[in-house]
Amino acid sequence: MQIRVDRLREALELLHPVVPRKTSLDVLGNVLLRNGRAAATDLEVAVALELPEVECECLLPQELVAKLLKYVPGSEVLTIEQKGKSLGFSWDGGQATYEVPKPADYPPLLEVKTGEAQAVDGETLVPALSAMLAYCATAKDRLVLTGVHLTLGETTEVAAGDGFRLAFQTLPIAVSPVDGVEGAVIPASAVTILGHLWRKVPGAPLDGFPARLLKRRLELTLNKTMLQVRFGRVTLTTRLIEGASPNFKQFIQQEAALKVRMLAPDFERAVRRVQDMARENSGIVRLAWSGAALSVSGRSSEKGQVEVSFPVTSEGGDGRVALNVSYLLDYLRGREGLVTMSVISEKAPVLFRHGTSPVVVMMPIFVQW
Repeated sequence: MQIRVDRLREALELLHPVVPRKTSLDVLGNVLLRNGRAAATDLEVAVALELPEVECECLLPQELVAKLLKYVPGSEVLTIEQKGKSLGFSWDGGQATYEVPKPADYPPLLEVKTGEAQAVDGETLVPALSAMLAYCATAKDRLVLTGVHLTLGETTEVAAGDGFRLAFQTLPIAVSPVDGVEGAVIPASAVTILGHLWRKVPGAPLDGFPARLLKRRLELTLNKTMLQVRFGRVTLTTRLIEGASPNFKQFIQQEAALKVRMLAPDFERAVRRVQDMARENSGIVRLAWSGAALSVSGRSSEKGQVEVSFPVTSEGGDGRVALNVSYLLDYLRGREGLVTMSVISEKAPVLFRHGTSPVVVMMPIFVQW
Protein backbone atom coordinates (compact mmCIF):
# COMPACT_ATOMS: atom_id res chain seq x y z
CA MET A 1 0.00 0.00 0.00
CA GLN A 2 0.98 3.64 -0.44
CA ILE A 3 0.15 6.59 1.81
CA ARG A 4 1.43 10.12 2.34
CA VAL A 5 3.65 10.55 5.36
CA ASP A 6 1.54 13.31 6.89
CA ARG A 7 -1.61 11.15 6.70
CA LEU A 8 -0.01 8.21 8.51
CA ARG A 9 1.75 10.51 10.97
CA GLU A 10 -1.58 12.12 11.90
CA ALA A 11 -3.24 8.72 12.40
CA LEU A 12 -0.43 7.54 14.69
CA GLU A 13 -0.66 10.77 16.71
CA LEU A 14 -4.42 10.39 17.13
CA LEU A 15 -4.06 6.78 18.25
CA HIS A 16 -1.09 7.40 20.55
CA PRO A 17 -3.15 7.70 23.80
CA VAL A 18 -4.82 4.34 23.12
CA VAL A 19 -1.57 2.39 22.71
CA PRO A 20 -0.48 1.21 26.18
CA ARG A 21 3.07 2.12 27.20
CA LYS A 22 3.45 -0.86 29.50
CA THR A 23 1.60 -4.09 28.92
CA SER A 24 2.14 -7.79 29.35
CA LEU A 25 0.73 -8.24 25.83
CA ASP A 26 3.43 -6.87 23.51
CA VAL A 27 1.20 -6.92 20.43
CA LEU A 28 -0.81 -4.03 21.90
CA GLY A 29 2.14 -1.72 21.21
CA ASN A 30 1.14 -1.85 17.53
CA VAL A 31 -1.46 -0.10 15.40
CA LEU A 32 -3.61 -2.32 13.22
CA LEU A 33 -4.16 -1.38 9.57
CA ARG A 34 -7.11 -3.22 8.07
CA ASN A 35 -10.13 -2.63 5.80
CA GLY A 36 -9.59 1.09 5.25
CA ARG A 37 -8.99 1.83 8.94
CA ALA A 38 -6.21 2.34 11.46
CA ALA A 39 -7.07 1.06 14.93
CA ALA A 40 -5.62 0.51 18.39
CA THR A 41 -6.81 -0.89 21.71
CA ASP A 42 -5.65 -1.40 25.28
CA LEU A 43 -8.39 -4.04 25.76
CA GLU A 44 -10.58 -1.58 27.71
CA VAL A 45 -10.82 1.16 25.06
CA ALA A 46 -10.61 0.81 21.28
CA VAL A 47 -10.37 3.54 18.65
CA ALA A 48 -10.71 3.12 14.90
CA LEU A 49 -9.95 5.84 12.34
CA GLU A 50 -11.18 5.79 8.77
CA LEU A 51 -8.11 5.77 6.53
CA PRO A 52 -9.13 4.92 2.95
CA GLU A 53 -5.52 4.48 1.81
CA VAL A 54 -5.27 1.28 3.87
CA GLU A 55 -5.45 -1.54 1.33
CA CYS A 56 -3.51 -4.19 3.21
CA GLU A 57 -3.56 -5.82 6.62
CA CYS A 58 -0.55 -5.29 8.87
CA LEU A 59 0.67 -4.12 12.27
CA LEU A 60 2.79 -0.99 12.75
CA PRO A 61 4.97 -0.55 15.85
CA GLN A 62 3.41 2.76 16.92
CA GLU A 63 6.28 4.32 18.83
CA LEU A 64 9.07 3.36 16.41
CA VAL A 65 7.19 4.42 13.28
CA ALA A 66 6.01 7.70 14.86
CA LYS A 67 9.60 8.60 15.74
CA LEU A 68 10.78 7.73 12.22
CA LEU A 69 8.11 9.81 10.49
CA LYS A 70 8.97 12.92 12.52
CA TYR A 71 12.00 13.33 10.27
CA VAL A 72 10.44 12.41 6.92
CA PRO A 73 8.79 15.24 4.92
CA GLY A 74 5.01 15.06 5.13
CA SER A 75 4.60 15.30 1.36
CA GLU A 76 6.60 12.11 0.77
CA VAL A 77 4.73 8.98 -0.25
CA LEU A 78 5.40 5.86 1.79
CA THR A 79 5.25 2.40 0.31
CA ILE A 80 4.44 -0.23 2.97
CA GLU A 81 4.90 -3.91 2.25
CA GLN A 82 4.81 -6.92 4.55
CA LYS A 83 6.62 -10.18 3.92
CA GLY A 84 6.08 -12.69 6.69
CA LYS A 85 7.00 -10.93 9.94
CA SER A 86 9.07 -8.28 8.17
CA LEU A 87 7.37 -4.92 7.52
CA GLY A 88 9.15 -2.69 5.00
CA PHE A 89 8.86 1.09 4.55
CA SER A 90 10.34 2.95 1.62
CA TRP A 91 10.24 6.55 0.43
CA ASP A 92 12.32 8.76 -1.80
CA GLY A 93 15.76 8.64 -0.22
CA GLY A 94 15.13 6.16 2.59
CA GLN A 95 13.83 2.85 3.81
CA ALA A 96 13.20 0.98 7.06
CA THR A 97 12.36 -2.55 8.11
CA TYR A 98 10.63 -3.73 11.29
CA GLU A 99 9.96 -7.16 12.72
CA VAL A 100 6.27 -7.23 13.67
CA PRO A 101 3.69 -9.78 14.85
CA LYS A 102 1.10 -11.20 12.51
CA PRO A 103 -2.19 -9.23 12.28
CA ALA A 104 -3.99 -12.38 13.40
CA ASP A 105 -2.23 -12.05 16.77
CA TYR A 106 -3.92 -8.69 17.45
CA PRO A 107 -6.93 -9.01 19.80
CA PRO A 108 -10.42 -8.38 18.39
CA LEU A 109 -11.56 -4.76 18.63
CA LEU A 110 -14.41 -3.93 20.99
CA GLU A 111 -17.85 -3.64 19.41
CA VAL A 112 -21.26 -2.50 20.58
CA LYS A 113 -23.64 -4.98 18.99
CA THR A 114 -26.84 -3.82 20.72
CA GLY A 115 -28.26 -0.37 21.44
CA GLU A 116 -29.61 2.50 19.40
CA ALA A 117 -27.37 5.34 18.17
CA GLN A 118 -28.50 8.83 19.17
CA ALA A 119 -27.24 12.17 17.82
CA VAL A 120 -25.93 14.38 20.62
CA ASP A 121 -24.43 17.87 20.81
CA GLY A 122 -20.80 16.91 21.30
CA GLU A 123 -19.65 20.49 21.92
CA THR A 124 -21.63 20.38 25.15
CA LEU A 125 -21.14 16.75 26.20
CA VAL A 126 -17.43 16.14 25.60
CA PRO A 127 -16.09 19.22 27.46
CA ALA A 128 -18.46 18.45 30.35
CA LEU A 129 -17.17 14.88 30.60
CA SER A 130 -13.57 16.12 30.43
CA ALA A 131 -14.20 18.67 33.20
CA MET A 132 -14.99 15.75 35.55
CA LEU A 133 -11.61 14.03 35.19
CA ALA A 134 -9.93 15.94 38.03
CA TYR A 135 -12.54 14.57 40.44
CA CYS A 136 -12.20 10.86 39.59
CA ALA A 137 -10.57 8.63 42.18
CA THR A 138 -7.24 7.03 41.32
CA ALA A 139 -7.27 4.29 43.95
CA LYS A 140 -8.88 1.07 42.75
CA ASP A 141 -10.48 0.07 46.07
CA ARG A 142 -13.75 1.68 44.95
CA LEU A 143 -13.64 1.13 41.21
CA VAL A 144 -16.96 2.88 40.57
CA LEU A 145 -15.40 6.18 41.72
CA THR A 146 -12.60 5.99 39.12
CA GLY A 147 -14.95 6.91 36.26
CA VAL A 148 -17.22 9.70 35.06
CA HIS A 149 -20.91 9.11 35.77
CA LEU A 150 -23.45 9.80 33.03
CA THR A 151 -27.19 9.86 33.74
CA LEU A 152 -29.56 9.95 30.77
CA GLY A 153 -32.93 11.61 30.33
CA GLU A 154 -34.55 14.82 29.07
CA THR A 155 -31.52 16.51 30.56
CA THR A 156 -28.18 14.73 30.90
CA GLU A 157 -26.23 14.72 34.16
CA VAL A 158 -22.49 14.21 34.50
CA ALA A 159 -20.68 13.73 37.81
CA ALA A 160 -17.50 12.42 39.40
CA GLY A 161 -16.22 12.14 42.95
CA ASP A 162 -13.29 10.61 44.80
CA GLY A 163 -14.71 10.64 48.33
CA PHE A 164 -13.10 13.97 49.25
CA ARG A 165 -14.59 16.20 46.55
CA LEU A 166 -17.02 15.87 43.68
CA ALA A 167 -18.29 17.75 40.65
CA PHE A 168 -21.82 17.70 39.20
CA GLN A 169 -23.42 19.33 36.17
CA THR A 170 -26.78 19.15 34.42
CA LEU A 171 -26.56 19.58 30.64
CA PRO A 172 -29.35 20.91 28.39
CA ILE A 173 -29.17 17.92 26.05
CA ALA A 174 -31.50 14.92 25.88
CA VAL A 175 -30.25 11.35 25.62
CA SER A 176 -33.01 8.76 25.88
CA PRO A 177 -32.52 5.65 28.04
CA VAL A 178 -32.38 2.51 25.88
CA ASP A 179 -33.43 -1.00 26.97
CA GLY A 180 -33.55 0.04 30.60
CA VAL A 181 -30.07 1.60 30.54
CA GLU A 182 -30.42 4.99 32.22
CA GLY A 183 -26.79 5.70 32.98
CA ALA A 184 -23.19 4.63 32.71
CA VAL A 185 -19.85 4.91 34.48
CA ILE A 186 -17.24 5.74 31.83
CA PRO A 187 -13.59 4.97 32.67
CA ALA A 188 -11.49 8.11 33.11
CA SER A 189 -9.02 6.80 30.52
CA ALA A 190 -11.78 6.60 27.91
CA VAL A 191 -12.90 10.17 28.66
CA THR A 192 -9.30 11.39 28.34
CA ILE A 193 -8.93 9.71 24.94
CA LEU A 194 -12.33 11.03 23.80
CA GLY A 195 -11.31 14.59 24.71
CA HIS A 196 -8.02 14.20 22.81
CA LEU A 197 -9.79 12.98 19.67
CA TRP A 198 -12.55 15.58 19.89
CA ARG A 199 -9.99 18.39 19.92
CA LYS A 200 -8.11 16.96 16.95
CA VAL A 201 -10.76 15.59 14.58
CA PRO A 202 -13.41 17.73 12.86
CA GLY A 203 -16.98 16.44 12.87
CA ALA A 204 -20.26 17.13 11.12
CA PRO A 205 -22.46 20.00 12.43
CA LEU A 206 -25.51 19.04 14.47
CA ASP A 207 -28.76 19.26 12.51
CA GLY A 208 -30.61 22.50 13.19
CA PHE A 209 -27.53 24.48 14.24
CA PRO A 210 -25.61 26.73 11.83
CA ALA A 211 -21.98 25.71 11.39
CA ARG A 212 -20.89 29.06 12.84
CA LEU A 213 -22.29 27.99 16.23
CA LEU A 214 -19.83 25.07 16.30
CA LYS A 215 -22.42 22.56 17.46
CA ARG A 216 -20.69 19.38 16.30
CA ARG A 217 -22.60 16.12 16.36
CA LEU A 218 -21.55 12.81 17.81
CA GLU A 219 -23.47 9.56 17.73
CA LEU A 220 -23.71 7.79 21.07
CA THR A 221 -24.65 4.13 21.45
CA LEU A 222 -24.98 2.63 24.91
CA ASN A 223 -25.86 -0.71 26.42
CA LYS A 224 -25.32 -2.26 29.85
CA THR A 225 -21.63 -2.99 29.39
CA MET A 226 -20.32 -0.84 26.53
CA LEU A 227 -20.35 2.70 25.16
CA GLN A 228 -19.61 3.66 21.58
CA VAL A 229 -19.07 7.20 20.28
CA ARG A 230 -18.77 8.11 16.60
CA PHE A 231 -17.89 11.48 15.04
CA GLY A 232 -16.07 12.53 11.93
CA ARG A 233 -13.90 9.58 10.98
CA VAL A 234 -13.53 8.34 14.55
CA THR A 235 -15.18 5.45 16.37
CA LEU A 236 -14.36 5.04 20.07
CA THR A 237 -15.63 2.04 22.00
CA THR A 238 -15.09 1.44 25.71
CA ARG A 239 -16.09 -1.01 28.37
CA LEU A 240 -18.11 0.54 31.19
CA ILE A 241 -17.33 0.26 34.88
CA GLU A 242 -19.80 -2.00 36.63
CA GLY A 243 -21.60 -0.73 39.70
CA ALA A 244 -24.27 1.72 40.79
CA SER A 245 -23.49 5.42 40.84
CA PRO A 246 -23.58 7.16 44.22
CA ASN A 247 -26.31 9.74 44.73
CA PHE A 248 -24.12 12.73 43.90
CA LYS A 249 -27.10 15.04 43.60
CA GLN A 250 -27.92 14.79 47.31
CA PHE A 251 -24.82 16.81 48.13
CA ILE A 252 -25.85 19.81 46.02
CA GLN A 253 -29.51 19.90 47.06
CA GLN A 254 -28.86 20.67 50.71
CA GLU A 255 -29.97 24.13 51.79
CA ALA A 256 -26.97 26.19 52.87
CA ALA A 257 -27.35 28.54 55.80
CA LEU A 258 -24.28 30.61 54.90
CA LYS A 259 -23.17 31.97 51.52
CA VAL A 260 -20.06 33.95 50.67
CA ARG A 261 -19.47 35.56 47.28
CA MET A 262 -16.04 36.71 46.21
CA LEU A 263 -14.01 37.42 43.09
CA ALA A 264 -12.22 34.24 42.09
CA PRO A 265 -8.83 35.95 41.39
CA ASP A 266 -8.91 37.60 44.86
CA PHE A 267 -9.64 34.26 46.49
CA GLU A 268 -6.92 32.47 44.52
CA ARG A 269 -4.28 35.09 45.38
CA ALA A 270 -5.14 34.87 49.07
CA VAL A 271 -4.87 31.07 49.08
CA ARG A 272 -1.56 31.17 47.22
CA ARG A 273 -0.11 33.52 49.81
CA VAL A 274 -0.77 31.04 52.61
CA GLN A 275 -0.21 27.78 50.73
CA ASP A 276 3.37 27.16 51.87
CA MET A 277 2.46 27.50 55.52
CA ALA A 278 -0.73 25.45 55.03
CA ARG A 279 1.30 22.60 53.55
CA GLU A 280 3.41 22.55 56.69
CA ASN A 281 0.25 21.42 58.47
CA SER A 282 -1.29 18.65 56.31
CA GLY A 283 -2.44 21.14 53.65
CA ILE A 284 -5.04 22.74 55.91
CA VAL A 285 -6.23 26.23 54.98
CA ARG A 286 -8.68 27.98 57.34
CA LEU A 287 -11.39 30.27 55.99
CA ALA A 288 -13.27 32.59 58.35
CA TRP A 289 -15.60 35.43 57.41
CA SER A 290 -17.32 38.19 59.28
CA GLY A 291 -19.36 40.94 57.65
CA ALA A 292 -17.68 42.03 54.42
CA ALA A 293 -14.27 40.35 54.83
CA LEU A 294 -12.93 36.83 54.57
CA SER A 295 -9.64 35.79 56.13
CA VAL A 296 -7.54 32.96 54.76
CA SER A 297 -4.86 31.48 56.99
CA GLY A 298 -2.29 28.72 57.11
CA ARG A 299 -0.54 27.83 60.33
CA SER A 300 2.14 25.52 61.61
CA SER A 301 2.88 24.77 65.26
CA GLU A 302 6.59 24.85 64.42
CA LYS A 303 6.93 27.62 61.81
CA GLY A 304 4.19 30.14 62.53
CA GLN A 305 1.16 31.52 60.70
CA VAL A 306 0.26 33.50 57.59
CA GLU A 307 -3.12 35.21 57.33
CA VAL A 308 -4.56 37.48 54.63
CA SER A 309 -8.02 38.95 54.10
CA PHE A 310 -9.99 40.42 51.22
CA PRO A 311 -13.51 41.87 50.67
CA VAL A 312 -16.53 39.61 50.13
CA THR A 313 -20.29 39.74 50.44
CA SER A 314 -21.95 37.25 52.77
CA GLU A 315 -25.43 36.00 53.67
CA GLY A 316 -26.59 34.32 56.84
CA GLY A 317 -23.97 35.64 59.22
CA ASP A 318 -20.41 34.85 60.18
CA GLY A 319 -18.83 31.45 59.64
CA ARG A 320 -15.69 29.41 59.25
CA VAL A 321 -14.50 26.20 57.59
CA ALA A 322 -11.20 24.44 56.88
CA LEU A 323 -10.38 22.92 53.50
CA ASN A 324 -7.53 21.25 51.64
CA VAL A 325 -5.29 23.89 50.04
CA SER A 326 -4.52 21.80 46.93
CA TYR A 327 -8.20 21.16 46.24
CA LEU A 328 -8.96 24.86 46.57
CA LEU A 329 -6.19 25.88 44.20
CA ASP A 330 -7.21 23.24 41.66
CA TYR A 331 -10.71 24.68 41.68
CA LEU A 332 -9.75 28.36 41.55
CA ARG A 333 -7.00 28.16 38.93
CA GLY A 334 -7.81 30.32 35.92
CA ARG A 335 -11.31 31.34 37.02
CA GLU A 336 -12.63 34.86 36.57
CA GLY A 337 -15.71 36.57 37.96
CA LEU A 338 -17.70 35.66 41.05
CA VAL A 339 -17.46 32.42 42.99
CA THR A 340 -20.15 31.51 45.54
CA MET A 341 -19.21 29.33 48.52
CA SER A 342 -22.16 27.76 50.37
CA VAL A 343 -21.65 26.37 53.87
CA ILE A 344 -24.12 24.49 56.06
CA SER A 345 -21.75 23.99 58.99
CA GLU A 346 -18.07 23.46 59.75
CA LYS A 347 -18.57 19.70 59.37
CA ALA A 348 -20.80 19.59 56.29
CA PRO A 349 -19.76 19.47 52.61
CA VAL A 350 -18.92 22.90 51.12
CA LEU A 351 -20.39 23.86 47.72
CA PHE A 352 -18.74 26.09 45.13
CA ARG A 353 -20.58 27.59 42.17
CA HIS A 354 -19.11 29.58 39.30
CA GLY A 355 -21.20 30.65 36.31
CA THR A 356 -22.29 27.69 34.20
CA SER A 357 -19.37 25.47 35.21
CA PRO A 358 -19.97 22.30 37.29
CA VAL A 359 -20.97 22.59 40.93
CA VAL A 360 -18.03 21.41 43.04
CA VAL A 361 -18.33 19.98 46.54
CA MET A 362 -15.39 19.66 48.96
CA MET A 363 -15.39 17.81 52.24
CA PRO A 364 -14.21 20.00 55.16
CA ILE A 365 -11.30 19.21 57.47
CA PHE A 366 -12.05 19.12 61.19
CA VAL A 367 -9.61 21.41 63.03
CA GLN A 368 -9.09 23.11 66.35
CA TRP A 369 -9.81 26.80 65.87
